[in-house]
Amino acid sequence: MKKQAILLLVILLLTGTAAFAQVKISVVAGPSFTNFIGGDAEDWGSVGEKPKMAIRFHGGVIVSYPLNEKLSAISGIQYSMKGTTYSGEIDIGEGGSFTAEYKKVLSYLDIPLSVQYTVSEKFALQAGTQVSLLTSAKVKNSKEAQDNFQLPATEDAKDYYNTLDMSFNIGPVFKLSEKLAVQLLYQHGLLKIAKDEEYNVDTHQYEDINRKVMNQSFKLSLIYTVKE
Repeated sequence: MKKQAILLLVILLLTGTAAFAQVKISVVAGPSFTNFIGGDAEDWGSVGEKPKMAIRFHGGVIVSYPLNEKLSAISGIQYSMKGTTYSGEIDIGEGGSFTAEYKKVLSYLDIPLSVQYTVSEKFALQAGTQVSLLTSAKVKNSKEAQDNFQLPATEDAKDYYNTLDMSFNIGPVFKLSEKLAVQLLYQHGLLKIAKDEEYNVDTHQYEDINRKVMNQSFKLSLIYTVKE
């Protein structure tokens, strides 16, 4: 039901723009510098090391609704790849070890719900929230990890991540021309995305628990206006 509700919201947001004469529609794309944060982020990688920032990609459509001369409401939909990389030494006994690397690659549909304040003709600030719907989650194992642990090159890990995520977004927008702008947006995850099982000694059953692992992203975007 969550997926249907979010998709319905997207359709309403995008189709409803026809009723606003001054609505601006833009396409956006660029690299994302993503990571996992939180108290359980280090343990989530199974190598005893902190996760490392990874370079991913995002792209989609931005819809801007003017509220007055200075303020605009921002929404739309974007496809965003997120995740991180874990790398560390694994002891295999008898004095031997190898470096294992695991790339966590998560794909989302992001729906921003933000407000943009125009500071000057060339500069604006944007802040708000974002709802994200997980579409896939994979782990890409290094050759060394594959050989030593008999792992496939890529594993489906969607069962270990929650479908819904939310973040707080903030960042500047620089207008380069009438049609072109560049944006740097910081996104701080608000929900625990990782899930696991833990044995309950009282009930003698395994129970689902959420681990304190959240998404973090720095999105560098090139924005091109197609309608205003």
